[in-house]
Amino acid sequence: MKSRWFRMCLSVLVLIAVAAGGVGRKIDALATEVTEDDEEDTNDQDTEELEQQRKDTVDKIDSIKSSIDTVEDKIQDLENSKSNLQTYITQLDRQVNSLSSQIQDLEEQIEEKEGEIQVKTEELEEAQADADEQYEMMKLRIRYTYERGNDSLLVLLLESKSLAEMLNRAEYAMEMTAYDRQMMEKLIETQEKIEAQKEELEQEKAEQEELLGQVESQKTAVNSAINAKTQEIASYQSQIQSASGEQSEYEKQLAEQERLLEQIENQIAAAAAAAASKDDGDGGASGFLWPCPASHRITSSFGPRTAPVAGASTYHKGIDIGASSGSAIVAAAGGRVTTSTYSSSAGNYVVISHGNGISTVYMHASALYVSVGDVVSRGDTIAAVGSTGYSTGPHLHFGVIVNGSYVNPLNYVQ
Repeated sequence: MKSRWFRMCLSVLVLIAVAAGGVGRKIDALATEVTEDDEEDTNDQDTEELEQQRKDTVDKIDSIKSSIDTVEDKIQDLENSKSNLQTYITQLDRQVNSLSSQIQDLEEQIEEKEGEIQVKTEELEEAQADADEQYEMMKLRIRYTYERGNDSLLVLLLESKSLAEMLNRAEYAMEMTAYDRQMMEKLIETQEKIEAQKEELEQEKAEQEELLGQVESQKTAVNSAINAKTQEIASYQSQIQSASGEQSEYEKQLAEQERLLEQIENQIAAAAAAAASKDDGDGGASGFLWPCPASHRITSSFGPRTAPVAGASTYHKGIDIGASSGSAIVAAAGGRVTTSTYSSSAGNYVVISHGNGISTVYMHASALYVSVGDVVSRGDTIAAVGSTGYSTGPHLHFGVIVNGSYVNPLNYVQ
């Protein structure tokens, strides 16, 4: 009896143990599921936070670049104004040179007139001396004739030895008188002529001196204008230096924001890597297809580049394939969709995990045909070519991420 009761108790204990083991396994399974859901929610939350940080950073970059554009426009306007002033000053310089040449010509002409006036003055003095001498001789003869009276002429005639000599003496006396008159008239005429020439030269000199004064005044005015414009140029140069300082500061801020953007993009790549699983595909062992069958034209290669539009990266983390809007985008290899969303920079984009730490990225799509969690095969159409996000026109940005880092896609597709 005791033995049977003991066996019954033992059976009950075994059943309780078995039941307890099943409940434990269910509890463990439920705990594991809750943990996985929490981790997935945490990853989704981290991805959303990273995307928001990326958007905020890109917006700040846009704002800084807009400020840089404004400063560059201001600098360009100042440079144009400065250039216009320099052109105007060049014209004024040519005008000053022309006026200086005129002044030099006038000064030479005035100097020449002064020389001519000096010559005429000397000639006039010489003519005046001749006239004075002739006048003195006339006075002597007149005084002699007056003092001797008409008797002297009569005596001179009566003393003649012949009629011919008398006539000769009478004619000589008349000729002397006529000569004196002619000489005086000629000398007076010469004096008047020289005097008129001298007055004409002095008038010409006065006119040239007046013109010289006007030209010198013009030159002074032009030099004043040049000084004023030169000061304006100095002012513009000061403003340009100030604006250049602003531009330099903005460029420093831009560089800092671009570094931050680089960090965030790397974090997004890391998040994509974290969301991937090694079992999502064969790791591309079956090979990678060209992701855009409609076009093989690469418009921008992987690596350093000049940003094509404001906000675009200066280090290209993929290749751009130019294609018509709406062209099919296909999965380069089989795998699981880990991201299918919109970003202000990437536009509509898809990330596919292919296993073994390899993911592919397809950006700027006009439409998305897959959702997160979808399993796709190599060559499946997943999106359509577009120009969303930071884009210069319809194209596919195709990237490859290996263990959280971007690598050259041409190492995987040809």
